[in-house]
Amino acid sequence: MISSSKRQKVVLAADASCTGERIDLFITRSLEGLSRKGAKKALDGGQVFVDGKVVRRAGHLLEGGEVISLTADMPVSDPSLPSLPVLLRDDHLLAVDKPFRLPSHAPDKGLRGAIECVAAMLAEEGAPSVPVMLHRLDADTTGVLLFALSKTGNRELSLQFSERRVEKVYLALVAGSPPDAWVVRNRLRAGVRGRTVAVEQGGQKAETAFRTLARSKGVALVEARPRTGRTHQIRAHLAGAGFPLLGDTLYGGP
Repeated sequence: MISSSKRQKVVLAADASCTGERIDLFITRSLEGLSRKGAKKALDGGQVFVDGKVVRRAGHLLEGGEVISLTADMPVSDPSLPSLPVLLRDDHLLAVDKPFRLPSHAPDKGLRGAIECVAAMLAEEGAPSVPVMLHRLDADTTGVLLFALSKTGNRELSLQFSERRVEKVYLALVAGSPPDAWVVRNRLRAGVRGRTVAVEQGGQKAETAFRTLARSKGVALVEARPRTGRTHQIRAHLAGAGFPLLGDTLYGGP
């Protein structure tokens, strides 16, 4: 889980074994999750007291038997904010593995999505960058989600997406026995109850190439390579071809 920070007051007791130990090391050893930087911040701010007297020096040596009270920003676990596995990271790009049922972006205020999880992770590290989500995945879709971590990365990666130089590959379990390979080209627009529907006129051009990888008793494993990025494109194309995703009741899947 990602941790958030909360200002807390803590009282510690230094026994005889602490004699001669630096106070900053004692504090970080005693308080899990508090870094030496955090301990120094509390010391510099006059928030550390030894037997009631303020101590500001990180190198202050303990004599053993003292009572240390301090106020510091301590990590607090937030169970609503999962930690996302990092697949790749450099100065410009971050790739994470988005889990099932986590939206790319929180649909409502107060909820959490992948972008909020990544922003919290970077903030916890003290990273100066604000992540920019380069594309989205449906909440029920797992897979690689990409974020730009710099202005240069955002500019260059966004250009690659807009010029369709980024290749997306999805795996889907579908109902039925689809052909070995096929391509769907049509026009899609938003319908009712959150569905995306095919239309003869209007809408946006949509194209997906499919390839069947395996079959078994009314079920098939299909590879989908969308050449455009419309909402629910793969789901709508599969359902329209008669091979809906398993479990996708919105599009008629069993």
